[in-house]
Amino acid sequence: MTALLELDSLSKRFGQVLVADRLSLDVPVGTTLGIVGPNGAGKTSLFAMVSGELRPDGGDIKLAGRSVLGLDTARRVRLGIGRTHQVPRPFTGMTVFENVLVAAHQGGGLRSGAATCGALDVLERTGLADQANTLAGRLGLLSRKRLEVARALATGPDLLLLDEVAGGLTEPEVAQLVTLVREINASGVTIIWIEHVVRALLSTVDRLVCLALGRLIADGDPIQVLGRADVKELFLGTDSTVIDPLAADGGP
Repeated sequence: MTALLELDSLSKRFGQVLVADRLSLDVPVGTTLGIVGPNGAGKTSLFAMVSGELRPDGGDIKLAGRSVLGLDTARRVRLGIGRTHQVPRPFTGMTVFENVLVAAHQGGGLRSGAATCGALDVLERTGLADQANTLAGRLGLLSRKRLEVARALATGPDLLLLDEVAGGLTEPEVAQLVTLVREINASGVTIIWIEHVVRALLSTVDRLVCLALGRLIADGDPIQVLGRADVKELFLGTDSTVIDPLAADGGP
């Protein structure tokens, strides 16, 4: 399959802390890739490098065969890279609709009526249409997570980076989010999802990688990756019994 995203020997260091150690990874068009790993493994830093918020010390990042190094975040958004953040970052004094409209206009490059139509379509897709006139600062956690996804979707991404969007949600809320992510992927968007809620990943992704100290420790079938002893220990510390991938299978 054709790779949409290619990471070639990506390196990044903060002082003595290595967050990317000659990391190489290809993500084919249309796939859903999950990323797990302990805190400090370099997961969010990896997203920041792909989206342009952080410049790597070495290596290359290619989108659809084209290097995006040297391009700022705005330019990468226009080329098709959308991302969410662990902590939602809405404009709290603006309505849900206004938040998504800004993303469609500024990030997606849509104008006037096209931006409005695009924003309304995204609100429908993400289940936020009935909260369109609600101030973002008054939303509950699930709705804030949905808004974070909606703002990224409004930019029209080919590649969507999801950073722990299931964290803090109840089981029914996670199930709703999983349904949304599946629908987004089915529409043709390639997804990379960093997540600690393992059931959400197992219900969604077709491939899983584990990172530790900026290195790729495991890559492959989600159940097989989570079943590895080294992954359990890296992901959970010495208590590797917390995750039973077979028990977790079947979705939230």
